[in-house]
Amino acid sequence: MARKLSLALELYADANGGVDHRYIEQMRNQDTEPVPTDPTLPRFTLIVGPSPFTMPRGWEFFLTSPYEGATYISTVLHNAGYPVRIIDVRYTPNPLQAAYEQIIEGTDVLGICTFEDNFPFCRTLMAMVRETHPDIPIICGGSLVTSVPSIFMSATDCDIAVISEGEITILELMESYSRGSWKLDLPTIKGICYRDEKGNTRRTPPRGQMMDLDALPRMRLDLWPQSRSPLGMQPQVISSYSRGCKMDCSFCYRTTPQVRAKSPEKMDRDLDWLKTQYGVDFCFFVDLTFSSHRGQTLEMCDVISQHDLRWTCLTRCADMDVPRINAMRDAGADIILYGVESLGREVLREARKGSSENLTVRAMRTTFDGGVRFGSLLIVGLPNETEESLSDMVQFAEQYNHVTRVKYLSAMPGTTVYQDAVRNKMIRTEIDHLNWLSVEQALHEDEFLNVSGLPEQVCRDAYKRVYDAYQPGPVMDFKHWPEHFQYFHPQPADGTERSTSYAGTRWRAEWSSAAAPLVPGSERYTLDKVADPEVAAVGSTLMDCGAKKLSVGV
Repeated sequence: MARKLSLALELYADANGGVDHRYIEQMRNQDTEPVPTDPTLPRFTLIVGPSPFTMPRGWEFFLTSPYEGATYISTVLHNAGYPVRIIDVRYTPNPLQAAYEQIIEGTDVLGICTFEDNFPFCRTLMAMVRETHPDIPIICGGSLVTSVPSIFMSATDCDIAVISEGEITILELMESYSRGSWKLDLPTIKGICYRDEKGNTRRTPPRGQMMDLDALPRMRLDLWPQSRSPLGMQPQVISSYSRGCKMDCSFCYRTTPQVRAKSPEKMDRDLDWLKTQYGVDFCFFVDLTFSSHRGQTLEMCDVISQHDLRWTCLTRCADMDVPRINAMRDAGADIILYGVESLGREVLREARKGSSENLTVRAMRTTFDGGVRFGSLLIVGLPNETEESLSDMVQFAEQYNHVTRVKYLSAMPGTTVYQDAVRNKMIRTEIDHLNWLSVEQALHEDEFLNVSGLPEQVCRDAYKRVYDAYQPGPVMDFKHWPEHFQYFHPQPADGTERSTSYAGTRWRAEWSSAAAPLVPGSERYTLDKVADPEVAAVGSTLMDCGAKKLSVGV
């Protein structure tokens, strides 16, 4: 029997039509010979908004680093001759005002990157722009608008939502806008939601994923404002060689579920560009399952090894063996992040992880024996979690001190967990939930949806103990600190000798996690305000989360 797909079916389409191929070839050719910027073309501004998420000590670079999604969208437009700029307000104390003031300085078309945790920011910013500059069209793309496009279009001033991958679609949209033919063309442009003349939302057929990732351009990191800062571009970057994931975990949303990969030759050209143009010396490969295909992994590691990079990646415990770990070590891997999530058999079964405690232990030993650090990614409060399975997780974390991240379960839009929470009325309204996701900081005082039914104190105690078992991240000498950062939970305990030999003693004595400040107004979205009382009572009563502290001035 065919596997039942949990995500929207349109995400599994291929961008394989005549129009797709025309823009794919345009991207490929303009990467080699970019079109000079044409000041008569519409000016495109792309907003990268804030996230509440903290990052543990040694991972702070991730909060400020350029990343692929925004970079590729701006690069393909830049290469096509459009005046493009990225406005990055991820770590600005008042990101709404900062973004708005820069938008009105010179924008003909506004693009906004959406994430699961920035819905209030997006909605408010669009309303501000619409009120004073109603003629600026607003295009939104990214994971949030892809997962809930109908809700997003009905609740915001977004004019066009780009579904799934955006490189082809943004080129087609901007070409149509430049010649003044949106009214005629929008119904025929695949992969979007748009408003018709009466303001009604319309949906076009899916665009689908690009089949040929080799057509993607080399990333123009100099389009980011960081490149013009006194310190220059930071030497860490977020990149990938593939898109998609072969798995179908119940808690994970993927805008591009089908697996596609660059060729080794393309990967080699991209890494050479990043090294020579921008001095990149560390890369976080955010492929969802970096090592899922052994032969491909060995090929990619051979390419990476030619570029003198330190790097980290994400993968599955089931996708590791001696040949792969040896190749990854020799290519410069610093730490490998594994989606462990839990050790409980029923928890993993319900989550559709395709893993087990035995696989996790085997992957850990293989990684350690290979001379690479093992990084556990854990979730507290998955369905079917018990006090016993949670206790096993805590003991596992404290024994090995190999944890990289722990978080409470998030019901991400578009996932099975989210759909179940809506059906079981744990989510009062979907808009309420989208607002609430904007205050989740990945700290033990966070509020959480208690889908496991365990006592709140049990979940919080487990979270704190796992959090205290963190190991240092790969970039302890990060120098590109923004002026406005917040720091959390100093921890005098150093962990194992493995941690101190890597990061020195007292490596987290000043802070264990850091983040940009919460967006002003976040106190409006705590569970006591956006959820039914019985839901708030089992996941938010014992501690005040960061957003709740804003309301009392703490």
